[in-house]
Parts: sequence; structure tokens; C-alpha cells
Amino acid sequence: MAQDPFEKFRILLENNFQFPCVYLHKFIGSNSPIFKSSVAEFEKKFIGLNRVSERLSTSGKHLSLTYEYQAAHVEDVVQLLLATHQVNDLIYVI
Repeated sequence: MAQDPFEKFRILLENNFQFPCVYLHKFIGSNSPIFKSSVAEFEKKFIGLNRVSERLSTSGKHLSLTYEYQAAHVEDVVQLLLATHQVNDLIYVI
């Protein structure tokens, strides 16, 4: 049986957060219409997800987004991360 790729992440979450909690989530993507459209679809998937910051890089090529997420369980954060990796033109999850 294949090992769960998020096992270590789940353990880190369980050891460092007391659920339910507000989880801070940040990622960076290209400053493009494709990224922005994909982010809009991503945001619709999660109740309790609030964008708290949007910052354009100095060059204008990248856009960083920061969210607060009302996570009831560890699995909520894992699902948020999985959905983030589906965002088009995603560069990096922080």
C-alpha cells in the first residue's frame, strides 16, 4: 500500500495547531488573467476562506495572496493545500 504523501504534514499540523483554528495560507502565482481566474474558482470552494492580503511583486510579474481559513480539522487544511496546487499559473505555496 502506498504511503500517504501528507502524513508528515498532518503530524506537523496536529502538533502545532489546536483545531478548530484560523490557518494562515499564502501562495504566489503569475500576475496573469489565468492565475486570477483560477484563484476566483479556488476561493468559491472554501467557506471560511478570507483573503487578507494581495501583493504585487516589484517587477509586476508575480502576485502573492494571503488568506485566513477557518479550519475545523487537519483534513480541512490538507484539502485547502490540494486545491491550491490545482490553481493555474501557481508558482509557490508558502
